[in-house]
Amino acid sequence: MKKAHVLTEGAVLLALYLVLMLFARYVPIIGTIVLFVLPLPFIIFTLRHGIRPTFLLIFAGSILSILFGSIFSVITAVTFGLSGVIMGYFYKRKQTLGVLVGGSLAYTFSIIVAYIGAKLFMNIDFIQDSISLLEQSIQQSKNIMESFTAEDQISAQFAQLEEGLELMVHLVPTLFVTIGMISAVITHLLAMPILKRLRFDLAPLKPFRDWKLPQSIVWYYLIVSILLMVYQDTGTFLFTAVINLYFILQFFVLMQGFSFTFYYSYIKGWSKAVPISILIGSFLIPILLYLIRILGIIDLGFPLRNKLSKK
Repeated sequence: MKKAHVLTEGAVLLALYLVLMLFARYVPIIGTIVLFVLPLPFIIFTLRHGIRPTFLLIFAGSILSILFGSIFSVITAVTFGLSGVIMGYFYKRKQTLGVLVGGSLAYTFSIIVAYIGAKLFMNIDFIQDSISLLEQSIQQSKNIMESFTAEDQISAQFAQLEEGLELMVHLVPTLFVTIGMISAVITHLLAMPILKRLRFDLAPLKPFRDWKLPQSIVWYYLIVSILLMVYQDTGTFLFTAVINLYFILQFFVLMQGFSFTFYYSYIKGWSKAVPISILIGSFLIPILLYLIRILGIIDLGFPLRNKLSKK
């Protein structure tokens, strides 16, 4: 009886996934939002029946995706299915922060596999094609502006853009991680209200002001920063690895700095508008972002919060 119930529920959720997949594929704009709801059937099934049966659901979803879509729909089923399993596992364990971390890793892994698969089997390099389009756009803009302004001035202005593009090639892994993190956050924000409506017992996420990353991150950040200063050979794998680690760790340090800003504002009884204004303003004023980064390093390295809470 129980097995029949699992099969029935699996069939219903599989049908729901296929409807969402087709909606995401053929309905513009709204379909983009629906794309991040695709892990939901797998999250629900994992919450109710565990990981192993859900992998069978992903396999069935991959087969049906070919029938209702195309061979490339398998990538979609595996990407969102794997993310759903991981996020559902952490929801079940009531580790909401783990949902975001695990979901980010699952999305990132799936994106990397899809990218490698497209490059090997279809000879399509989405990243290189995008960079080539940007290079063409920059060159066209440069040619147009050279007809109005002195060539030396234009060359100096466009040199920074060309350096940025060159750096972008090295930062492809960071781009994948960023897309994975954003995808996990969006999926979580869309899934939480639906899961609560379905009466799942979920643990709330800690307030952002209480987030505290491991202290070891600050040491990794300092070591990678030193390596980046002394090692400038841009044509090697080591440089690519170091610069990607630098930007990822820099993001974590910034997040810690913003968390401390929200914490300090909270214990001082300030309006929520204050830390939010600082958050927005820091992306408009580079020096403020630099100060937030220093604040994050101090918060990770020293027990500032303990001293403030005692006061």
